[in-house]
Amino acid sequence: TFVRAGGPGVAERLVRFPDRDGRILALRYDFTASLARVAATTFSGATRTLRLCYSGKVFRQEPERGGRPREMLQVGAELLGQSDLAADIEIVRLTLTLLAAAGLKDFQVNLGHVGVLAAGLAALDEPLRADVRRWIDRKDRGSLRGALASLSGDACALMTLPFVIGRRDALEEVARTAPQASRAGLEHLLELDAALTPAERAHIVYDLGEVRGLEYYTGIHFELYIAGAGRAAGAGGRYDDLMGRFGRPMPAVGVALDLDTIVEVVV
Repeated sequence: TFVRAGGPGVAERLVRFPDRDGRILALRYDFTASLARVAATTFSGATRTLRLCYSGKVFRQEPERGGRPREMLQVGAELLGQSDLAADIEIVRLTLTLLAAAGLKDFQVNLGHVGVLAAGLAALDEPLRADVRRWIDRKDRGSLRGALASLSGDACALMTLPFVIGRRDALEEVARTAPQASRAGLEHLLELDAALTPAERAHIVYDLGEVRGLEYYTGIHFELYIAGAGRAAGAGGRYDDLMGRFGRPMPAVGVALDLDTIVEVVV
């Protein structure tokens, strides 16, 4: 279930062990994959939007000194069956509400959209695409310019778009010169921003250079950061392709919070 949902890279991070019959078992890696399977089977007859929530422990095989816990208490929510902007706004707003309800004031949601970089990355051949993703993740502007300077078209945007981090004004500025293939994602973020209240908007930072999880997410994607925490306190986004892997194509968007990280800051 977990590998089918998250791809082959997830297999390396599963906590696995054999049972007495020699079968390989895996501890729960996350809830989203399990909910997707349940929605595709148990709720297969549902004809309306599904709103599901969960809480419990998840386990991941992280490097021993990597700074990430191997066990965490996770809570989250998934909105299934709705592909419009309103669903994205609902999940982003729910995320902000949950963090505020936990007593947090100094927190930030780094929000991006897969569509901003997708066309540029798709224009590259492997292994250059893998190198470019790594350089974007490291914010290595020099390596990107050296590799992409001779290219044209959508790939050229990869020299500038990944370094855009800011508020609405940053999105508006880059949207004026961005290639056509990137504009739909930028316009979606601008429409989402316009729907938020000033108080909600104060916690949003747009980061167009996030490339982790691009194989999983299909629209907006975000990570949560809290002042005083040494790691991300949660993540979310749109994953319209996931449900189809379990036999029932359905749009979906959700968020998962790391309660252990939140409690470390609040208590």
